[in-house]
Amino acid sequence: MDNLLAGSMLDWLGGHQQWLGLAILLIAMLESLALAGLVVPGVVLLLAVTAMAGGGGMSFAAALAWAFSGAVIGDMLSFALGRFFHQDIRRIGLFQRHPQWIGRAETFFRRYGLLSIFIGRFVGPIRPIIPMVAGMLDMPVLRFVGINLLSALAWAPVYVTPGFIAGRAVKWPVPAFFWHQALTLIALLAGLILLVVLILKTQARWSNLIAGLLCLLALGALSIGRVHLDIVEQSVTLWVMQPHDNPSITALAAMAPLAGWVYPLALIGPIATILAATRAWQPLALIILGACLCTALAFITGESYQTSALAMSTLLIAMTALLKNRPHAFWTRAAFMSGVAPVVMLLGAVSLVSLQTSLMSLVNAGLLAAVGLLFALWIVERAGPITTPARPASYLLLWIPLISAIGVLSSLHYF
Repeated sequence: MDNLLAGSMLDWLGGHQQWLGLAILLIAMLESLALAGLVVPGVVLLLAVTAMAGGGGMSFAAALAWAFSGAVIGDMLSFALGRFFHQDIRRIGLFQRHPQWIGRAETFFRRYGLLSIFIGRFVGPIRPIIPMVAGMLDMPVLRFVGINLLSALAWAPVYVTPGFIAGRAVKWPVPAFFWHQALTLIALLAGLILLVVLILKTQARWSNLIAGLLCLLALGALSIGRVHLDIVEQSVTLWVMQPHDNPSITALAAMAPLAGWVYPLALIGPIATILAATRAWQPLALIILGACLCTALAFITGESYQTSALAMSTLLIAMTALLKNRPHAFWTRAAFMSGVAPVVMLLGAVSLVSLQTSLMSLVNAGLLAAVGLLFALWIVERAGPITTPARPASYLLLWIPLISAIGVLSSLHYF
């Protein structure tokens, strides 16, 4: 029945594309809404509708805005539901048949508190339940609104981008073998990420070393096999070099300072200062060693100025996230670290548009950052597990990438 309804809705939207924005909002809202989010195939529908939006000429910013608004509304309604009914929600038939749904979400919320709202946005089984549980347990309204906005801001690009790009790419004139090479590259990177996650999941003493060696091997293999990916690389470069009147492209070009060395230098200074001021010597050693390894490896492999800068920015942003969530369980840390992906994708897009960095250089930058991070972790943890810096340093670290970006973009680095 769900497939029939979804198919009918998608067929109707295909002939009435003026309603695509509202459809994205409603699907994002239902996907985040308690009860409805448990039975509606929201992710599948959102992928299909955003693909239609991409192919139909809707701007990426508009698609993000619709999805963001829907996600915020859905979570607010779920929170209001829990706030109004409190424990009486357990009497609803669906929850009486599946009491473990609320039980799991309540345990997760009590354990991680405010962070559970953000993480829960990306964890399928509890995504539509966590806001309702927050309302049931009387979480302060303003606190919930704040984290709801932030989590939706991170969620929207992750769930909208794949479908939108797929829809836009269908109408993109590309040479023969483009999709063969593009899908091969995507499959290789996805396989690498999966293998690295499985290795790290063992949480053995050798995990970071083996995962780092695997990323280093991938870096070498892609450099050797780059000639077999020249069609997709050249096509992306030619598309970026063409004149565009798209507001999104213009906005990315305006953020060009973030693609140079000014941004990572603006990151490492405050990070090192905060860690030194709080005597967090082990995290400070991790930062310095990771930066040195990343820079040395970029020099050895002959990477460009732009690639090295992007690798360093990626490394430092990933390390700030890692230091904040280090004490948590593995999958919680993995979910938290996945929030780094949209930020790194933004930096990569800025570098691609403003500096015309090649696609493979962006991939290499990511691998350089991964190798530097994993090797530094393995070396520093020989002396003991990495500890999270004391408050308020642990919270300040998360804000440094944003504050530094604002400073760089506002030309504060000239003074």
